[in-house]
Amino acid sequence: YGLGLIITSLIIRLIAYPVTRKTAMQSEYMKKAQPELERLEKKYANKDQNDKEVMMQKSQEMMMIYKKYNVSPISGCLLSFLQLPLFIAFLEAINRVPAIFEEKLLGFHLGTTPWLGIKGGNYLYIIVVLIVAATTYFSFKAVRNDQISTSNEMARQQKMMTNMFTIMIIVMSIFMSTALDIYWITTNLFTIFQNLIVRRRIQK
Repeated sequence: YGLGLIITSLIIRLIAYPVTRKTAMQSEYMKKAQPELERLEKKYANKDQNDKEVMMQKSQEMMMIYKKYNVSPISGCLLSFLQLPLFIAFLEAINRVPAIFEEKLLGFHLGTTPWLGIKGGNYLYIIVVLIVAATTYFSFKAVRNDQISTSNEMARQQKMMTNMFTIMIIVMSIFMSTALDIYWITTNLFTIFQNLIVRRRIQK
């Protein structure tokens, strides 16, 4: 059952690959656009930020940069929103197979939450939470635009959303079954590997 969870997780991610690949590509395109976006911010830094005409001109120039590098500003958060319905569907599927919760993988009970495992004296469940935390952090770090100037309001909002989502998942991993943690770890590793491939292809 443990291996079945991993294989099913990979199948789900392969089905979603066309969408998540585009998200990863957008992140790389945005990094290429970064120098011009920073120059744009400096250009308008000393101008009246309350002047509608000035701000409209700035927005138009920013959209021209996005168009030049094939950037879609809202696509960076797409992966975050895509993950949630997939997660809910996977949770429902697991709940329909009670036998899963009676099995083990590498000594971990699939039906036990890390919280209950730790309370019961099995501190190895801390490893599960740490792996979820690490893979979640690096999977989102791979697709968000950390290198974009913090003066870019859209970049700040995107970073805040991904940070909040990361913290939420880490907290949830403590109280959800190990089976779901395994799903999340698998999907995160897939994301990290996928984005490494996309980055290398774009940089060539």
